[in-house]
Amino acid sequence: MKPPPRSLTWPRAIALLWLALLAGFAGGVEWIRTRPAGPPPPSGGIDLIGAGATFPYPLYRRWFAEYRDASGVRINYFSVGSGEGIRLLLDGQADFGATDRPLRDDERTRARCGPFELPTVVGAIAVVVNLPRIASTVHLDAEALAGIYLGRIARWDDSALRALNPRLALPAMPIAVVQRARTSGTSEIFGDYLATAPAWREARARGGADWPVGERVEGNEGVAAFVQATEGAIGFVELTYAQQSRLAVAALRNVAGRFVLPDSAGLRRTAAELLPALKAEEVQGLIGASDSLAYPVAAMTRLVADGALRDSVRAAHFIAFARWALRDGARSAEALGYSPLPEPVARRQLQRLGELRPGTCPSPRSL
Repeated sequence: MKPPPRSLTWPRAIALLWLALLAGFAGGVEWIRTRPAGPPPPSGGIDLIGAGATFPYPLYRRWFAEYRDASGVRINYFSVGSGEGIRLLLDGQADFGATDRPLRDDERTRARCGPFELPTVVGAIAVVVNLPRIASTVHLDAEALAGIYLGRIARWDDSALRALNPRLALPAMPIAVVQRARTSGTSEIFGDYLATAPAWREARARGGADWPVGERVEGNEGVAAFVQATEGAIGFVELTYAQQSRLAVAALRNVAGRFVLPDSAGLRRTAAELLPALKAEEVQGLIGASDSLAYPVAAMTRLVADGALRDSVRAAHFIAFARWALRDGARSAEALGYSPLPEPVARRQLQRLGELRPGTCPSPRSL
C-alpha cells in the first residue's frame, strides 16, 4: 500500500490529536459528574499550602498533623504573620492564608471573587513577664500597660505598678519592653485593648508613633524568646507560646474589676458573650466582656481563601479540612488553651462552607 500523500499527513495528525483532546475532556467532565462526594484522594505529596498568623500556629500545627492522620491530606503551613500570609495568598503563592484580623479594603479588592474569611477559634493574648525573683502572679490593667508601652512607666517599682501589686516586692529595675516588628493581628488587637485606657487613646489622637517604645522582634515566637532571655522584660503573645516557654503570665483586670489569668474557660465566657451578637467573620478583637470570669483581651483567628477557590482539587481539600476543624478540632483547641467557636457561630460557618462552589464566585449573601 502506498503511503498517503504528504499533504494529507499533517491535517490527519491534527484531526486525530483534536479527537483525542475531546475524548479526554469528555472523560474529565464525566469523572467530575460521577465522582463521589467529599474531598479527592490525597496526592501523596503536599496537598495544600497555607501561610499567615503565628497566633494560631501551635494549634494549627496540631490540627494539620491530626488531619493528615485522619485523611492522608498533607498541609504545609508557613508561620509568617497575618499581613505576610495575606500577601502570599493574594499573590497566588499560598492556597489559603491565616489572619487574626479582617482583611482591609485594599486587600479585599485583590481577590478575584472577594475573600472568603472563615473564623476558626478564639485565643488569648497573654502578657508575659520575666521577673525571676517574683513567685506570685503580677496584676496589670490596661492603664498600666498603656503607660508601659507609651514609655511613661519605665521601672518595675513604679508607683502605678506597686498600687496594683501591694503584696509583691517589685524590683527596682528597668522594664525591657518588647513588641512585634511588623504589622500583626496580635499587636493590632492588643492595641485595641490598650485603647480602653484614656492615656493610649489620647496619645493616638495626637498622632504619635503607634508603638513608641520597645524592642521590635518577629512573631509570637520572637517575643516569647526575647522575654525568656531578658530579665525585667514584658511582652504579649498568644497564650500557648507563654506555656511552651514556661513564662510567667500576668493576670489582667477585666471590665468587672476582677484580675483574670488566661485560659480556655475564660475565653469561652468572652466568646459566648460577644460573638453571637456580631458578624463573626468581621470581628477583630474580643474586648470588653462584662462576665466577671471573662478574660479581657482575646482574638478570633480565621482562615482566608479567594472566594472563587479556583483549583477544584485544592478547594475540595480546603473545604474538607475547614469542616473538620470546626467539627472535630475542639478537643485539641481546649487542650492548648484556645476556645472553640460558640455552637451557633460554628453552625453558621459550616453553612457558609456548604455554600461554596469551587470555580464560582459566591453570592454576596454567602460571603
